[in-house]
Amino acid sequence: MEEGSRLLANLESHNNPLRSMLIPRAMSSPLLMKAVCAVSALHLANRSHGFGAHTAAVKYYSGTLNGLRSALDKCSTEVFPDDAMLAVGLLCKYEIVRGSVKQWVVHLNALQRLIVSRGGFASMDREAAEFLRGLFVYAHNMARISNRNCITSTDISVDSDIGIPKLDIYIGYTEELLKLCARIAELPSLQADSLALRLSVASINESLLTWSHTSTPNIIPQGTPPATLTRLQLVAECFRDAGFVYLHSIMERISRTHPHTSSTASPGIIVNTQLELEGNPPLPAQDWLPLVSTPKNVAVCRCLGRIETFPLGDHCEYSALTFPLFISGCESDDVADRELVLRSLSKLQDNFGIGNVRRAKELLKILWARQDANFDARFIGMSRQKNVHWLDIVEELGWELILA
Repeated sequence: MEEGSRLLANLESHNNPLRSMLIPRAMSSPLLMKAVCAVSALHLANRSHGFGAHTAAVKYYSGTLNGLRSALDKCSTEVFPDDAMLAVGLLCKYEIVRGSVKQWVVHLNALQRLIVSRGGFASMDREAAEFLRGLFVYAHNMARISNRNCITSTDISVDSDIGIPKLDIYIGYTEELLKLCARIAELPSLQADSLALRLSVASINESLLTWSHTSTPNIIPQGTPPATLTRLQLVAECFRDAGFVYLHSIMERISRTHPHTSSTASPGIIVNTQLELEGNPPLPAQDWLPLVSTPKNVAVCRCLGRIETFPLGDHCEYSALTFPLFISGCESDDVADRELVLRSLSKLQDNFGIGNVRRAKELLKILWARQDANFDARFIGMSRQKNVHWLDIVEELGWELILA
């Protein structure tokens, strides 16, 4: 168990809920112990590539599922216990570490249903509720960015159930920024109404511009070192930059035309073409670019310049940087920036044993190769094709991403 507590994350802070809450509770809960050990073993397997650790992870994962089935069987006569809820939350974390979108979505949707069936977070132990709230807000909003067709709409009140939430190392100061990025992901649904689209872009830009780490009230846990708070602020600043990059990225995709459709085209592409045929062309760049105050290249440069100074392997707060790194990499054509993105993602994978970054790195390499080929073809006048978007590659390959 001591080995597990070190390998789950860098537990330099006693305020880390893994150290202060989950592991002590696991000592008296066999089900939660199995879930903790499953995540711990998988982190170790990803870091060491050891077959023994991977086998142990699968064993503990299976044991957790069996324990949850038994707990569910008792639900007709008993309340689903907090420790079982925490175990489901850890299974979500397990699938992020493993890099499995399909099972991650299953567990995330199951967690939502269980919380609703319990009557919300207010019905749970305060510490357990705070941990699961942070995990759910983070994972659900990240899923809306890259897996929005797979998740159910949230029925959980995350704002008022437990009052002012405690600041934790996972969601940190990023909550409002995550919600803004989830709103950006929904902008394509407004492309038939250019006024509504422009108003939404302006509103999101204003929120990104005026955001500060004090925008959302949090209870700072007693004894939290100032250095931890500083790191959480820096991570959140990276998310703010990533929000600007992502806003540019989605709006550029909306602005593109898709003159050809096929039976395999995505719903977003078909809608775009239908809009053109109906006399409603996509919103041209000159109509929305003035609404975004921070240029894309400035946001990319600021985000990557900040990350370059971070000792990524030293503190668990930095493990949240997958999304800022990925979206900045997608929008960069500078070789040095691309190398920094791949190097940084590899550090997250090696130091924290996070498996989901493998697919992100694979996608970036494919995207860059395609973008560079398109640029070369346009340069010599052999192609008028517009630059490919990362979502186009995801749809074309039928891939799914976990950017949490």
